[in-house]
Amino acid sequence: MFKIKDSMTGNLKSVISDNQTQVKIYTCGPTVYRSAHLGNMRTYLMADWIRRVISLDSNIKILHVKNITDVGHMRQERLELGEDRVVSAAISENKTANEIANFYTSEFFRDEKKLNIIPAEFFPKATENINEMIEIIEKLLVDGFAYEVLGNIYYKVEKWKDYGILSGNNGSDLLEAVRIEKDPNKLDPRDFTLWKKSEEGRILKWESPWGDGFPGWHIECSAMSMKYLGPRLDIHTGGVDNIFPHHEGEMAQSEGAFGKPFVTCWVHGQHLLSEGMKMAKSLGNAYTLSDLEDRGYDCLAFRYLCLTTHYQSRLNFTFSSLRAAQRGLMRLRQHVWQWGLGKSNSERCELEKTAWSDLFWEHVNNNLQLPKALAV
Repeated sequence: MFKIKDSMTGNLKSVISDNQTQVKIYTCGPTVYRSAHLGNMRTYLMADWIRRVISLDSNIKILHVKNITDVGHMRQERLELGEDRVVSAAISENKTANEIANFYTSEFFRDEKKLNIIPAEFFPKATENINEMIEIIEKLLVDGFAYEVLGNIYYKVEKWKDYGILSGNNGSDLLEAVRIEKDPNKLDPRDFTLWKKSEEGRILKWESPWGDGFPGWHIECSAMSMKYLGPRLDIHTGGVDNIFPHHEGEMAQSEGAFGKPFVTCWVHGQHLLSEGMKMAKSLGNAYTLSDLEDRGYDCLAFRYLCLTTHYQSRLNFTFSSLRAAQRGLMRLRQHVWQWGLGKSNSERCELEKTAWSDLFWEHVNNNLQLPKALAV
């Protein structure tokens, strides 16, 4: 039986119960103001492997949602300042915000195809689900989990007693983790924005009961996941950098709005480093799949490389390691070709295949121990 580590409890958890016929998966998708870098793609590969393992059970129907964030604030501090990265990218490239979002969304779909990632059933866009976000915010206001100040709506962290349970941040640690500039409108510095009043001249804004504005980062995922999957998810995936504050806030507002546990199993992938450093555009090491192709590499060599390190461990990307992965991929393809020529169907051969297969799946089903499975 397939088990994977739950980030909330730290325990291995089976996400498929007896007689279960459907598994609901939500993956935090791209913010489409620039190309997704290799670190992003490693996280999407993790979700793909989870999906593939579960889908081997023919009785299970998978519903997978991967959102497209085309309202471009990425972090809470940028939200407080009203900065929208989609708009910033549009201005720098002399295009409209819609043109930028559509261009990088299409590129993202091409990149997933290059990595042989199975497409999600739904790719909802944030800009097409504003009404759903407003509905959840209104419910949080009625139930006392949110408050309004001058057209801005904030989530009242003090109201949700379990805030910090996912990330382990609590008390003074939580205050230190809130990396935002002081907002005088907040009752508590830990509170986060659900709806932001638009500043004068802002391009992306929508009507709401509190005036023109735009949604906070966390509320987008709650609205889009619940619209397509309902108030309870089996698996929610993302990178470790999503745990706080994004997933912490997402869980608090979702459970506050509906009074039920939001996610059965949280799964987070570790960082992909580049030459020992975090990938960043400013450092010039935020490589994309196009960068690899321009250097003559097969994109599936990157998928192979990601198989060599467990998803919960940091992977240091270098071009020398990618070359080694490409050689490994070529050897594997050669093996497959040779196996296809095999004529032996002896009883001994079948027994050996069964033994190796059992060992392979033992590693796969034990928290995606894919490096060991690959060695088998």
